[in-house]
Amino acid sequence: MIIDIHSHNTSAAYESTIKSFCMKDCDTESFRSAQYISIGIHPWYINGNDLEKQMEWIEKNVLNDKRVIAIGECGTDKLCATSMDLQMKSFTYCIHISETCNLPLIIHSVKTSNEIINLKKSLKPKQPWIIHGFRGKPEQAIQYTNNGFFLSFGKNYNEKSLKSIPHDKLFFETDKYTGNINDIIKKASEILDTTTDKLIDIVSENAKCLFFNR
Repeated sequence: MIIDIHSHNTSAAYESTIKSFCMKDCDTESFRSAQYISIGIHPWYINGNDLEKQMEWIEKNVLNDKRVIAIGECGTDKLCATSMDLQMKSFTYCIHISETCNLPLIIHSVKTSNEIINLKKSLKPKQPWIIHGFRGKPEQAIQYTNNGFFLSFGKNYNEKSLKSIPHDKLFFETDKYTGNINDIIKKASEILDTTTDKLIDIVSENAKCLFFNR
């Protein structure tokens, strides 16, 4: 039962978490021991010297590692030092792998929401696109979900945004938070005026539909 769809937390529960990795993590114990993983090219960790190696690493693992159930995180970030040309090259590659291998895409987007939405409209991907760590306003949340995106909420977010989206578009994550995913879901259940168990059922069913029953 997956209830944490994006985590860099080494202590997160294996059976309920999708651990997120880049090529730089491949020799870590966390990578070797994870039960479910997503792999991607993070815009922070791209340079012209190793991009091809990162692409080869992703392709090799997608084909040979059955633990891979999603692509990402990947995307675009206007606040990082990586050139937008390199970011877009790596992002479009990850989109291609997502589509070719029928795997959901977990997206890192910082100040690029309009570009991401327009790209989805242009490419018309068949695979689900998930915005991880969403912290935007309700208007942006609605814009995303109206265009078919899923949103994943971490420890910090706009409570009105959480209330604004359909429950079938909803996920939660620990990302770099070292606490427990259940604490995040408990807080969200209070905001949504429901029980923690009911919200766990909702997000685990969403995860089942996206990552396993496809």
